[in-house]
Amino acid sequence: MTAKKIKPAKYTKTTILIVGEGQTEKAFLQYLKELYVTREADFVIKVECGSGGGPKGVVQKTVRLRSSRAYDRCFVLVDADRPLETDSKLEERMHKKPRIEILKSTPCIEGLFLAILQHPNFSQKNALSDNCKREFETNYISDDKKTDKRSYADKFTRPILDERRKNIQELDAILKAMQV
Repeated sequence: MTAKKIKPAKYTKTTILIVGEGQTEKAFLQYLKELYVTREADFVIKVECGSGGGPKGVVQKTVRLRSSRAYDRCFVLVDADRPLETDSKLEERMHKKPRIEILKSTPCIEGLFLAILQHPNFSQKNALSDNCKREFETNYISDDKKTDKRSYADKFTRPILDERRKNIQELDAILKAMQV
């Protein structure tokens, strides 16, 4: 009589969905994912693009994406310059398990970038989105390259990000969402 082979138990990884408001957010989130998350991690991160249209549209797309797959956690990264206007139906859908958690960049993703890069005379609290976009595109990464995740490698190195997350709550929240 031969011994019965025991199959190892299947292990499922925790799945995290992070939806960025637009292509720039998606590219930056993908860059962070590649920089920090290894294949050996006990979780998987899926980064998607909310296709712009403001916070409400991004949340609605996230609700649809969440229902298409079994995610354990869901996050949305939106600009803080436009309020998230929801109705009771959308609020209810956001709070179903897994609840959709909101991450914000003030006043926009380029404002967060300028804060991380410690742009001279820059204050996130007083900044306007148009000015942030112009400053960032003029001094760091042009508009046509912001949607390429490789564009962030030179400016946003791991040592810079690790140091800046101590003082920039928004960056810290994004990295915590990625379980970093």
